[in-house]
Amino acid sequence: MAFSSGFFNSKGLDRTYTAENFTDYLSSLICNGILDTYGEQFELKAPTKGLKVILGTGKAWINGHYFINDAKYSIDLSEYQDESLPRYVTIGIVCDTSENVRDVRLEILAGTPAENPSVPPIPTDSNRSKLTLYAVRLNAGANSLSESDWIDYRNDYNLCGYCRCILGKCKVTDMMSKLAELNAQIEEYNETIDGLNSKIDTLQLKIDDMTGDIVKVGQCGDDIYYVLYSDGKLLLRGTGEMYDYGTAIPISDCQYPDIDGNGRVTASDASLILAAAANIGAGRASGLTPEQENLADVNRDGKINAVDASLVLSFAADLGVGKYNNDLDGWIEFLNDQRASDNLSPFFDDQNVKSLVVSDGITSLGTFAFNYCNNLKSASLPNSLMKIGRNAFA
Repeated sequence: MAFSSGFFNSKGLDRTYTAENFTDYLSSLICNGILDTYGEQFELKAPTKGLKVILGTGKAWINGHYFINDAKYSIDLSEYQDESLPRYVTIGIVCDTSENVRDVRLEILAGTPAENPSVPPIPTDSNRSKLTLYAVRLNAGANSLSESDWIDYRNDYNLCGYCRCILGKCKVTDMMSKLAELNAQIEEYNETIDGLNSKIDTLQLKIDDMTGDIVKVGQCGDDIYYVLYSDGKLLLRGTGEMYDYGTAIPISDCQYPDIDGNGRVTASDASLILAAAANIGAGRASGLTPEQENLADVNRDGKINAVDASLVLSFAADLGVGKYNNDLDGWIEFLNDQRASDNLSPFFDDQNVKSLVVSDGITSLGTFAFNYCNNLKSASLPNSLMKIGRNAFA
């Protein structure tokens, strides 16, 4: 018969299988050897006196057949001791599939006594397969045994070996150990990479200090200092908390508050703003055109109120005494004078700031710290940072 298959449910005994069919199947999945997850894996020990050895518990597979020792087993080797010459005794597991045996069992084979004795190999044939566990040397006149008296073949995959994974690729505990080792190595590599990246960042900052064109420097915390480079990189160095700041009308967004469109700012513009604020407070339309409403929001806070009117009235009063020009330049100069007392961040409305690097050790960024930095596109923040103040990036 050229082809065969299995396994299927039987109907009327039209499908029958033998134990050997199943062992053939298992042997294709589980390789020969000791199962390293069961018991003591047939570990051999010797009492302090006598020529006995104790074989530990264990489980083994041979060609799909299993062998289990579920209790310590004592082996008396005194009967194999020669009076004048040493000899080896081999201890192994033999699977015999011949019709009159059909069993897996422990087998002990004594070698020939000699001045330089050889280890006797357990015989095999087409029906017999073996796993050689140990070769114990029995010296003439010896009255005890120790680990130094035997050869352990359990790790020798030519003679015994351990069962590998279910597909026969690797030893189970070795696989788990290797996996744990690889995970540890990956974590170590990640820590190394993080350390190297930190060093690279530090070196890059030092290079920037040596080669970059510095636009401005200053202090923005009790122990925090800043450097702004010509390429737009803003570097904060130090430890602790950054100062908190206030806000103001950004020069980059300011507009000349000529509400009535007569070409100059006067008290009438402030009156228009107050009237619009009153209308809005009463739930009515402001009475201004959309363009006028945009101009009336003088401090750019999204609302039209008495604060806007007060700023315009103050500017109109200063214009009356010739302090400022009645144009956009004069309005900007007025706002700059107002901002001097507003506790503004050194980066307020700074359109030169394009990227931010905060060094490790800094724990907070202040309120309104980067207010109206409209060109700030990226920020590198450290793990030490615990707090970002209100509207820090508004």
